Amino acid sequence: MKILFTNDPKWLKKWDDYIVTEDRASHLMLSDWNKSFESYGFEFEICLALENDKIIGGYAAVIAKAMVFKFYIVPFGPIISSDYEEKLNEIIESVYNRAKKRNCCYAQINLPFSDIDNVHLLTNSLKIPFLEKAAKGHLFKYVYSSSGLNWVDLKHLDEEKMIMSLKPSVRRNVRNSYRKELEFKVLDTQEGIENAYRLFLENATNANYTIRNWEDIKNTLFGLNEKGLLKILSVFKSNEIKGAILLIKSGNYYTYILGGSKKETPDLRTGDFLQWEAIKLSINEGLDGYNISLGGSKGVFEFKNSFNTTHYYIQDGQYHWILKPIYFKFYTIVEKKLKKHKKRIANLLSVFKK
Repeated sequence: MKILFTNDPKWLKKWDDYIVTEDRASHLMLSDWNKSFESYGFEFEICLALENDKIIGGYAAVIAKAMVFKFYIVPFGPIISSDYEEKLNEIIESVYNRAKKRNCCYAQINLPFSDIDNVHLLTNSLKIPFLEKAAKGHLFKYVYSSSGLNWVDLKHLDEEKMIMSLKPSVRRNVRNSYRKELEFKVLDTQEGIENAYRLFLENATNANYTIRNWEDIKNTLFGLNEKGLLKILSVFKSNEIKGAILLIKSGNYYTYILGGSKKETPDLRTGDFLQWEAIKLSINEGLDGYNISLGGSKGVFEFKNSFNTTHYYIQDGQYHWILKPIYFKFYTIVEKKLKKHKKRIANLLSVFKK
């Protein structure tokens, strides 16, 4: 097996093709997603595990920088294709070695282990000797790492079977949403994508949470859209956008990233409408499931779970190495002093969260 670190466009295209079709992959590994960190002064690189020039695994790494500190962060993975699992230990060792070569004080990985069987995750029974040199957990919190899947299983289901599997109250909400004279659109122009994202920003402000600024994220979204990996599903009424959700395809499934809606009385139930459209999209493309994503407020969490989800939490997959103890100790002191000032530490560490 050959290990190759690269940002070469030809290899990035091959890598993205692999991430889209490899069951164990995540949108956090796509080149456009990681390239977006450059707007914060960070770097990224892709590690390819090659067998006769065929990609069999690897990872995407963000090199986060703040003052004199550098951190080597793997938000998801490393991963390996199912026929090559004995090679995973070597790829994980390459994370440690590469972080040292890049003069980082700290490195972390996020192996997608689960004790519940799912083809899109790794079984936690894999033996990986090099992890004995790592410590469990994550000490660097400022680059988003996936916590798992909130999985809507679609195997052997068509639209009718799927909707009949939902609780009567959920079926009623979905069907009622279609009776409100809503117009469904997939937004695939730059103007349409921006209009939807403005709605996401408006919702984030109203609900007091933070998402990326439009100027920082637009090129990422345009790039993903050009490759056919981005879907922005929207609803309009009287030619005005009323709701939208953003999906990204990887690992042979779509992941719900974020959404927004206009708050009106009576409620247009745009959330029910759009999530059902995402499920229909997944069924029509022959995908085995849809990741409606973990997280959110209690109300959002309950809403997502109403679509018959199974939670696949990543368990025992978070590991780290402290490569320069003195540097990292100094970082923890600085980080602790600034923790109460979220805006200041965001500026210091260029916080990136979904």
